[in-house]
Amino acid sequence: MSVVLIVVLALVVLVLGASVLLGRATSEVESARDTEYLELEGVLIRYNVVGGGPPVVLVHGWLSSSRLWEQLAGRLAQRFTVYTLDLSGFGESDKPLAGYGIRNGSRLLYAFCAHFGLTRANVVGHDLGGAMAVKLAADHPDVVGRLVIVSTPADEDQIDVPTMLWLATLPVVGPLFYALGRAARPVRRQWMRPFVADPEDLTDEVVDDAGRSTPSAVSKTLSIGRREISRGRLARQARIIKIPLLVVAGEQDQIVDPQSVGVWAGGMDRAEISLIDECGHLPMIERTAEFNAQILAFLTGDPRYLDYVPPTAATPQEAEEQTTETDELVEPGETPSDDTEDLPPPTTDADRDSVPKVVRKRNGTYPARSRPPLPEEPLPAEETKATRARREPTDEHFLPELPADLFDWPETRREFGPTERRRDEE
Repeated sequence: MSVVLIVVLALVVLVLGASVLLGRATSEVESARDTEYLELEGVLIRYNVVGGGPPVVLVHGWLSSSRLWEQLAGRLAQRFTVYTLDLSGFGESDKPLAGYGIRNGSRLLYAFCAHFGLTRANVVGHDLGGAMAVKLAADHPDVVGRLVIVSTPADEDQIDVPTMLWLATLPVVGPLFYALGRAARPVRRQWMRPFVADPEDLTDEVVDDAGRSTPSAVSKTLSIGRREISRGRLARQARIIKIPLLVVAGEQDQIVDPQSVGVWAGGMDRAEISLIDECGHLPMIERTAEFNAQILAFLTGDPRYLDYVPPTAATPQEAEEQTTETDELVEPGETPSDDTEDLPPPTTDADRDSVPKVVRKRNGTYPARSRPPLPEEPLPAEETKATRARREPTDEHFLPELPADLFDWPETRREFGPTERRRDEE
């Protein structure tokens, strides 16, 4: 019995020792080219710049990298200069032992913007990267011109990490579970499965990025970040932000409670909300066209981008009919057009301050944001007051007022998709 006990104790000591060593593992960039890496805050950061025009900075979140923004960056590059970066500890940047959390991430973003001389830049942040962007806008109002936060928690209680992934963040044995996930791709896929509403939307890049970090970066980014947003600390500080804000969330997000959108937008006068139905934690991947349209409409102030959002998925028969009709319209040797061609510049910026507070799908598509009024036609002199009254717009031309509870819309509005109605019936 004593021999067995000694063996068990030896194994426990070996496991704990290995876990401690793995938890203190770091990673440094071996070959850093000036066109791809910057040294900021003593850390080499991988970055990329594409396009031309006003600056847009894209900030990824936890367990991710700048590859998350490839679709959006390509779309924005037609109108903007797009800056992407891998945060410290993730992607292809250095992965030190310390220096994580929202405050440190905000400092890194400020150093990044200062290096390129960016002022009044548009910043788009996802997950905890969105919290870093909020901190940046609150501390340095001259740096951020417009702010978009996507699936961003406003309080630590709004974060729900899946059990398999939660094991990899534990203080002592977490590094062993993370090492197991790095070595076994199926384990990483189980980690990331709850991040999307439909398993088919889970891309290889998302799964791979989850295993490109270190145990220290993964656990400390989450633990420090949760402590920094606890009890709504950052949300209260965000109330001093006076710039336009767009809050985006998927209504089926299992990682961050969608109710967080109300917390972020509640204390800001120039905030609007976009809730995407049948979407989880990664709207830029799950609903790419819808997400890109919302971002472009907000950054440019041009509501026409929302007109190019495709309707909800059609049945196989309808899809076949649409394909047949498209093929008949395309001449031989030509390729069907898509929505990647950019729109002409808007004729007015009046739409920037007249957008609705909440944007939801209606009958499979997004309602167009308010447009400039059409010029009034001259009325005949003999027109009566009654006729004039009939020509005046009625309430049906306007969107309903924002309710006190963002998630308590009357069923008669028909603003919930089939998924929401089924949930109410249950």
